[in-house]
Amino acid sequence: MIPSLLLLACLQSAPAAPADELLTVAERSGFEATSTHAEVMELIAALAERSEHLRVGELGRSVEGRVLPLLVLAHPPVADVAEAPADDRTRVFAFGNIHAGEVCGKEALLMLARELALDADHPLLEELVIAIAPIYNADGNDPFSPRNRPGQVGPAQGVGRRPNAQGLDLNRDYVKLESPEARAQVRFHTEWNPHVTIDTHTTNGSFVRYHLTYSAPLNPSGFLPSIELARDELLPEVSRRLRERTGWETFSYGNFNRARDTWATYSAQPRFGGNYLGLRGQMSILSEAYAYATYEERVLATRELVREICGWVAEHGDRIRELHERARTETTAAGENPQPDDVVGLRHRLAPAPRLATVLGFVEEPDESGRPRPTGEPLDRQVLHLDRFEPTLSVRRPHAYLLPPELEGVLENLRLHGVALEPFSGRARAEFYTVRELRRRTRSFQGHRMVELECDAELAEREWPEGSWICRTGQPLGNLIVYLLEPESEDGLVTWNFLDEHLEEGRLYPIARVRSGHDLR
Repeated sequence: MIPSLLLLACLQSAPAAPADELLTVAERSGFEATSTHAEVMELIAALAERSEHLRVGELGRSVEGRVLPLLVLAHPPVADVAEAPADDRTRVFAFGNIHAGEVCGKEALLMLARELALDADHPLLEELVIAIAPIYNADGNDPFSPRNRPGQVGPAQGVGRRPNAQGLDLNRDYVKLESPEARAQVRFHTEWNPHVTIDTHTTNGSFVRYHLTYSAPLNPSGFLPSIELARDELLPEVSRRLRERTGWETFSYGNFNRARDTWATYSAQPRFGGNYLGLRGQMSILSEAYAYATYEERVLATRELVREICGWVAEHGDRIRELHERARTETTAAGENPQPDDVVGLRHRLAPAPRLATVLGFVEEPDESGRPRPTGEPLDRQVLHLDRFEPTLSVRRPHAYLLPPELEGVLENLRLHGVALEPFSGRARAEFYTVRELRRRTRSFQGHRMVELECDAELAEREWPEGSWICRTGQPLGNLIVYLLEPESEDGLVTWNFLDEHLEEGRLYPIARVRSGHDLR
């Protein structure tokens, strides 16, 4: 564990000025431009030549075949990128540019990577193995235009596009896994199993006096001790330290309602990366730099937040690793022997924090079009703080799910998530759902007309043919499995059309729930 005073001294000391060839495009341009994919790769290569404790690998490849670079920093170094999970240090994964118009994370992570790569004595590297993927949406990055993200303050030369080359929003692809980028990242989480992930974005929305806002995973069906540690301890302390060290204000992510008396966070659905990782039992943090701050301020604020998070994680590594392992073992044990009172939430609604919050805003006046705009005069608002969710529909955790052979798409999706499946044939007593109501959205979203079901369940015994599969919840991804396979889940595989050809009102849902291992013949 790093002594906090030593870490503080490290964080407060400015690194030596880098050579010109090691500057990011943002720095070289006076924060007027951002890096192309080729310029990111050139800087990474230059850092690798000068650092003995930096290893460079690939997170994966984009739709158009571009490398998604992965930088791994530790001292002593990991022998090979693939061997990092065997290291006993706390593993941190930080990535940027999931939306290629939100470039502050890309530049900030490259700056932080340079600082760590050129300082073998950096105390963070004794406690942590830090993996950085600075340019996740590589295909969306290079088509720069000032019109790609209107309303954002800089960079003047423009930014890339939000979607990837398939036209997909990569931060809505964590359930369906239709993009090679999302599949690569999920494979990385299965193989590396990082203890903490930091996802860097830029937000617009409400006008506030924060350089940056943040969030822990929001879906309460994840491992709550890890979620609560991030939400209630890590992030408030990091915010306090950042304020003391830089003077910058940061706060929990959200937006005002129209009356400006409520501050509410975003969705709990696992199509979003942070919530998805929470369902996997991993600690994750969303960083949202403020679009109306200057480009330079956004880059620097993102870098400093990531650095402070790494510092806190280094100080509390033993506790974080213990919780991480508990998430895996307790979820596995829960599925192996489900208890009557053990339920998993499938649908959720916003819920308030224990106390009102003070949000640092502005006096607002209508502009020429009647839209409220900040005057620049500060105004602190006491608000109801909706920063978490509570279940509105839950199901008892089953021992397993049984799937017939014809569900190839479902089976492939589960395997991509890292879920273990076993062949099954024979008799089983299980719960079968009948579709009572089917609702399909009229508008397409991400290429899908999303589906909602209402179902009734009844117990029955049935023979399952050769080629069927059993998916047991007694594994580390047990909570995710329930969320994906239950027909009434708000963001499961039914939602994303994986089972459309099998769905009809009055018809049996093709996946059955096994309550107990004793129900398998």
